[in-house]
Amino acid sequence: MPEHRRVEPMSADALQCPDCGTQLAVPARRARGAWRCPRCDSQLSGAWALRPDSLLALTVATAVLWLPALILPLMRLENLGLDREASLLDCVLRLMEGVYFPVGVLLLFTLVIMPLLNLLSAGRLLWAARDHTSSTGQPAPFWMKVYRHSREWAMTDIFLLGILIAMTKLGDMATVTPGPGLFCLVVAVLLRLIVETLAQPDQLQRLLEARNGD
Repeated sequence: MPEHRRVEPMSADALQCPDCGTQLAVPARRARGAWRCPRCDSQLSGAWALRPDSLLALTVATAVLWLPALILPLMRLENLGLDREASLLDCVLRLMEGVYFPVGVLLLFTLVIMPLLNLLSAGRLLWAARDHTSSTGQPAPFWMKVYRHSREWAMTDIFLLGILIAMTKLGDMATVTPGPGLFCLVVAVLLRLIVETLAQPDQLQRLLEARNGD
């Protein structure tokens, strides 16, 4: 039976690709740029050194902005004296009514549940990866699995792109005013993308394993 897909050190200077299982030598610490598997092109590390304290601060800031991004109005639409505004959570709940229930459930999963799980798992892993954290408080492998899968299913950046396109199209028919929720969403999405780019799962896994070996 195949084992879980995670980077496992094979020796002091080698590890295994989580996608194809190829045994690779760990590059020198002074090497720059992103490190990819030569066989399957899976990215094994980012182009920057992992800084858990800084990334944890960005994760906390993203979580603080995420709540107002959910409940505050994203935009206001004015046309012939009629004003309408809706938040991200309002959009999800209204789509769950009637025939659009499956679409609403999909949006709830990709725009609310998975981003929250992504923030929670990233925060837990980065907290454990800090230099002054006791090695006895290392997170369970469950959190790494959640972090890997939530990165793939959190679609807030796609939703934000759709909002910007809709605002451009509706601008010819009505007056569209961005709301405070849109500002919070833009900043939260940018911060989350920064954390995801700098905190690659396999790079974070190796750091946690190194701390366990101390």
